[in-house]
Amino acid sequence: MDHLEDHARAGTTTTYGELNGALVRRTGRRPFDFSREVDRTAVGRLLGEAVERTFPEVGAMISAITVYQAGNDPGSGFFKLASEKGLLTPNASSEQRLGFWMEQMKKVYAHYRVR
Repeated sequence: MDHLEDHARAGTTTTYGELNGALVRRTGRRPFDFSREVDRTAVGRLLGEAVERTFPEVGAMISAITVYQAGNDPGSGFFKLASEKGLLTPNASSEQRLGFWMEQMKKVYAHYRVR
């Protein structure tokens, strides 16, 4: 996902909407409709695939830099995947989740800035 890597190199976050727009521009496919659960799930799968592809090299979840436009935080799927990967306890507190997310962002930015 070039869009995520571009933002990681710039040290910025991206929103789900921006990601959606980038996918449309790069693939020519219809945009995801976030009011539909099936489309939200599909975007989550794409982000999960990006994590799986980049995690061995990056050592962090690149999807950490994708946030809700209004909430400015990652989606619940980010924390679910982190739990599934054994990186975060399933019942982590809000403070633990916030700390984990911030640490993941720092690692992603650090990795891409040195390249």
